Amino acid sequence: MDLKVYNELCFYDDFEQFENECFHRLTSYHWESDPPYRPLTYFKIGVVGDELVTTLKCYEQNPRSVCVKRDDPVYTDSCLEFFVAPVEGRDEYINVEMNSKGVFLSEFGKGKYDRVFITALTDKTPIVEPFKGNDAGGSFWGVKVTLTKDFLCSLYKIKDVSFTKLKANFYKCGDGCAIPHYLAFSPVTTLPPGFHNPECFAVFIKRRTENDSN
Repeated sequence: MDLKVYNELCFYDDFEQFENECFHRLTSYHWESDPPYRPLTYFKIGVVGDELVTTLKCYEQNPRSVCVKRDDPVYTDSCLEFFVAPVEGRDEYINVEMNSKGVFLSEFGKGKYDRVFITALTDKTPIVEPFKGNDAGGSFWGVKVTLTKDFLCSLYKIKDVSFTKLKANFYKCGDGCAIPHYLAFSPVTTLPPGFHNPECFAVFIKRRTENDSN
């Protein structure tokens, strides 16, 4: 399947540059209840130094947040999710799913049915930092996720990662919420339904600069 959603992956010298970048909104809605629930949800992604970083943000009051331990089923809470295949030429992808407390579930594998908890594969870990606040749009909560090069190399058992091209998707869900909801950045168009459909991930390609060779 030829992926049709292509996006630039920008590289930054420091986190201040990354924080100043604009967010992108999740606008694909799936398997909706009646009435539907569509909380405004946004993400940004980039490479800061040698770390892959994404920030997800949702405008939502009183998000459900019951899970308290790593690898609890946080998708039953109000949940923000980052799925990424960061190594070009490799089919395995990482899913990091997080509630508003920063409690997260993280797995690794090629598809929905062969996933392994990352804790069983490496002692290194995604870095998840929750935040919350208020602005002109209302109350929001969010998470910043950092995947260090050391973490990725340990997980994929490789010596280096270039981030020249990767595949990813970004989600907001809540299986156990009062109104279950399923938002995505890149539309999920395959069967069976669910977010574990890497065929539907968006492609992100390193932005070329004047310093890049022709």
